[in-house]
Amino acid sequence: MSLAEKLYATDLTLATLTYQRWGQNPRGRLLWEALSYTGDGIMWLLMVLPVLVLMWAAGMLQDAKQGTRAVIAAFYICIFADLLVIIVLKLVFKRARPPHHQTDGRFVGPDQHSFPSGHATRVGCIIGLVFYLAQTYPETTREFFHVAPAVLCPLVVLWGLAIGFSRVALGRHYPSDVFAGGVIGVLGIFPVAQFVISRVVSFPAAIASN
Repeated sequence: MSLAEKLYATDLTLATLTYQRWGQNPRGRLLWEALSYTGDGIMWLLMVLPVLVLMWAAGMLQDAKQGTRAVIAAFYICIFADLLVIIVLKLVFKRARPPHHQTDGRFVGPDQHSFPSGHATRVGCIIGLVFYLAQTYPETTREFFHVAPAVLCPLVVLWGLAIGFSRVALGRHYPSDVFAGGVIGVLGIFPVAQFVISRVVSFPAAIASN
């Protein structure tokens, strides 16, 4: 057995054991599905974004503080950057999802492929954003999230780890999909998003940290 075959066998074993232990109980699956949706691009792009656009068109966001508008803009730059990268990567690698994965109408086009996990890349990019905001604009971060940056950062990491675990527990991914996705999100996608954010998003300069 080659090294690649051994690595795949380990990956499959971990994915199968996690799914069998955590993903087959109906109540457990409901919890993992709910958690997974918080990192779902469909929710943020097709549900939340249209509401924000309608609120903006109705003038309901005109009175929002500059910091609030800046955080929302930065967040969606991350979401769109992740979307572009994940489509390309899934079409390049075309890795099949685990054999125990139960497909449905959500898994079409690039989403029928497993590597890397789009939830993990997205969450990794968002974690990068939160750490960037907490370090560079701590007062804006505190004002937007209503929690101290020192508390927010570990919480968002725990959220990201939980989403990654949920993707394996639901049978959607191998552990390597999630691990690689998180690394790509933090070290690959976020730096690109940050480059764009630093040039097109205006944060309140008076409360930026030095």
